Amino acid sequence: MGSLDLPHASSFKGGSEIFLRNVFENILKTYLRKNPTAKTIWKLVQSVDNEKICYDHFTFRTFKVDGYGIDSLSSFFMDYGYKIGGGLDFPKKKLRVLWFSPPDVHVPNDGHGLANGPLPRLVIAELLVDELSFESQEIVRRYLIPEGGKQAVLSSTLGSLIWEKPTWTDFKQLAKTKLV
Repeated sequence: MGSLDLPHASSFKGGSEIFLRNVFENILKTYLRKNPTAKTIWKLVQSVDNEKICYDHFTFRTFKVDGYGIDSLSSFFMDYGYKIGGGLDFPKKKLRVLWFSPPDVHVPNDGHGLANGPLPRLVIAELLVDELSFESQEIVRRYLIPEGGKQAVLSSTLGSLIWEKPTWTDFKQLAKTKLV
């Protein structure tokens, strides 16, 4: 994860490609910092593939409640040229999923990584909170702050929740629904 010096960077809908790549870079750094097992695997893949990793997709999970759903993230990325590619519903898991194709950008022949490789697709899932048990709905809603979904991308980039960390009791209750 090196410098994002992009001599070929172009402006496209919503802003600069450099900024978008920086967002992905920071999301990845945050994810790897918080998930040591993923970081170990990522380093192993890097060492074997001479650090020429291309990212197929990034996945996000959201809550479909009070502005925290798919739109809380997708609107930011669509401003940068991402387009809806398709969707899936998982009724038993109470999930709706959309995937987004990236904008066309110049990729050098040896382009790789987040700095100068192809942009990743996005997969954004939303938990259909209104379909959960009343008790589970109450737990989820208790932690969400009004209008907090607007900070979803920033929260993902910084790796900080915009709500309090759930108690162990609340986590166990949600785990009974097989959703966490």
